[in-house]
Amino acid sequence: MNLAPILIDSLKGSMKIILIIFTLMVAVELLVLKYQDKLNRLVSKQDLKGYTIASLLGSIPGCIGTFAADTLYMSGLMGFGGIIATMIATSGDEAFIMLSLAFTGELPWGPLLLILASLFVLGIIGGFIADKLKKRYQWTICEKCKITHHGPKEKKPRHFLREHVYQHIIKKHLWQIFLWIFAALFLIGLVGTNLNEQALFRGSELAVVLLIAALIGVLPVSGPNVFLIIMYTQGLIPFSILLTNSIVQDGHGLLPILGFSLDDALKIKLYNFLFGLIIGGTLLALGL
Repeated sequence: MNLAPILIDSLKGSMKIILIIFTLMVAVELLVLKYQDKLNRLVSKQDLKGYTIASLLGSIPGCIGTFAADTLYMSGLMGFGGIIATMIATSGDEAFIMLSLAFTGELPWGPLLLILASLFVLGIIGGFIADKLKKRYQWTICEKCKITHHGPKEKKPRHFLREHVYQHIIKKHLWQIFLWIFAALFLIGLVGTNLNEQALFRGSELAVVLLIAALIGVLPVSGPNVFLIIMYTQGLIPFSILLTNSIVQDGHGLLPILGFSLDDALKIKLYNFLFGLIIGGTLLALGL
């Protein structure tokens, strides 16, 4: 088998996608830094407005909105339902990948907007249900801790370029995203030359794939979920499986809470895992 064409196509596709992702990540980082204080003031209440803002934080592509929610949760300003709403709504760095694929035409805008809108609405619903269950069954969560804020220097151009663009976006995220995209494009390209894509999964096998997608989402990292996005764009899996993975996974968003309270992190992950399976399983049964 001649792998050169697949390698070249994968490299070209990865470069095109990563340039778009970099532009989007810088723009989002700037916007969140500018409006984060306003969002923080609105998110503390356990009502529709609070769940909506919490879900909105999760809907922001990348991890910065989710990290803001982590800080609010660990400082006691956001409740359990709020952090659940954020984690359900977030897709982490994978949101940038889906946006870049939409810009290149590989992912239609319709399904992308449907995924993002579904996650936003499900975040609100999931957060509301989580607080109801917490109250009914007397779930306990950790007490707040003192959080140190960086202050106004975050908004200075030199600080932004050094700490946010280089240290955060380029050094921490961009190269890893590129490698995962390249690996996904290459492997899917390899599979596509040897298998009938439409016959890859049949019947009950999709239920197993749905469970695997949810289990991949449990991992507190960005990267492995890229395979599911690429598989969806290639017609290898249905919408329900990608949505299940998107509900369960939160990129790097859970890492601060893992360090803060393993017990809280496990409760959040378990809730989102079961919530994702219920939603995804229902849609899969409906043929979506």
